[in-house]
Order: sequence, then structure tokens, then C-alpha cells
Amino acid sequence: MPVRIWHQSVNELSRIAAYKQGIEAHARAFLGTEAQVEVHGLPEGTYGALSPSDALGNAYTYHRLLSPLVDMAVEAERQGYDAFVMGSFSEPYLREMRTAVDIPVASLTEAALLTGCSLGSQIGLISNAPNVAYMTRLSVAKHHLEARVLSVTSLSPGMDEYELIAAREDASALIAAFTNTARDLIAKGADVIVPAEGVMAEIFAHKGLKQIDKAVVIDVFAAAWSHALNLVRLRRAGIGTSRAWLYSRG
Repeated sequence: MPVRIWHQSVNELSRIAAYKQGIEAHARAFLGTEAQVEVHGLPEGTYGALSPSDALGNAYTYHRLLSPLVDMAVEAERQGYDAFVMGSFSEPYLREMRTAVDIPVASLTEAALLTGCSLGSQIGLISNAPNVAYMTRLSVAKHHLEARVLSVTSLSPGMDEYELIAAREDASALIAAFTNTARDLIAKGADVIVPAEGVMAEIFAHKGLKQIDKAVVIDVFAAAWSHALNLVRLRRAGIGTSRAWLYSRG
């Protein structure tokens, strides 16, 4: 039986259906019969008139809207999924999820960083907007990987998720803007570039953007699913989440 992965987005996927379809198609092409990825989002109306990038910069809004994600990880385990992937670079409630379930919980940020550490020396992360870059910077600090991260920056001007999805098919201007930002980081020493926002990262995976001036561009979805698969294999071999200290269970 293929490994079952619950992939959790923090977007209202009913509003950006092409993003959900793109992730699913990418998973089928990358994983084949090894794993099945089922993509879940948040209910329509979660963010009201705001985009996730705009709404989640506020800590109270972030807590109020995203705390139910912990229960979604619990539900994934109850339904028999083998792994849970947190598809947000802000990594909401990653620690809490790992204390709530025994199945592996992977995240886009952590997987991209760990993969980047093996592919190069200095990582540059480029988000879609300043709010997302700020949240991603906090995630990097949580993993104590600041020494391997040259910079966490964003597109200028920024783009929210709905502007990004509108550019999905004709993404030449978006790719050019991302490439220019990446080149600035590469000139300063970055040899690994991470598209640090899900919708943007899916577009680049869809378009096959894998390298800029010899620096690798991480496919963050492939990195997260591969990491989740490795954690599933380890768990089946008897090596699971530590229950001492950080991820202890009561």
C-alpha cells in the first residue's frame, strides 16, 4: 500500500483551485505509486476580505485562525494517514502537532532548510511578501539554522496569494522578479535558493525552475514529501518522534 500523506495548506483552496490541483498533479508525478498526497485547506471565508499573507502577520489573528490545525493533524492520524505535512512557511503549531500525534509531521520550511544544508552552504529564502518573510525568519530561528541562512527576503513589490495564482499560467514577470532577487542573494554568497511561500513555490515547480546562475532552486514540495517519506520509514523501523523535552507527551 502507498504511504498516505495529509498535506495541509493554510489557504482557502476553494478560492485558488489551480493551486490545489497543481500540488496534486505534482505529487502524482514526483511520487508515483510510492505515496498518495491528499491536499486540505481552510474553509472558505476564513480570511474574510483579506489574503492569508495580509491576515497572518497579526499574532492574534494567526492564533485564532490557525490553532485548529493541531486538531487536523490529530484527525489525519485517526483516519490512518502515515504522515502530516504542514504546508506553510510560518509552520503554525509545529511543536504542538508533534506532541499531539505519533505520525511524522513535516513542514515545508524545515524540509527545505534541511535539504538545502545538503545541497549547498548558504541558503537564501525569498517570500512573496514582507509579512511572510518575517514569519519565515522566525521559523528559521526556531530551527537554529541562522548560520546556514544568508538572508530571508521577499519580492518587491510583494504579491499576495490571489495575485500569484492569477499569474500562474503566464508567470514570466513573476519568474523575472524572483530571479532578480535571487541574483542579489547569489552575488552575496547564496548557493541554494528557496521560494518561501507555497503558491509561488508551486508555480515555480510547475514551470520547472530548478536553477538560477548555478545556484539550486529548491522544490519545497518535493523536499517536504521526501522528508515525510523518510520519517515514515524510520517510524516503521522503530525510530519515532522523541518524547523527551521539546516533544514530550503528558
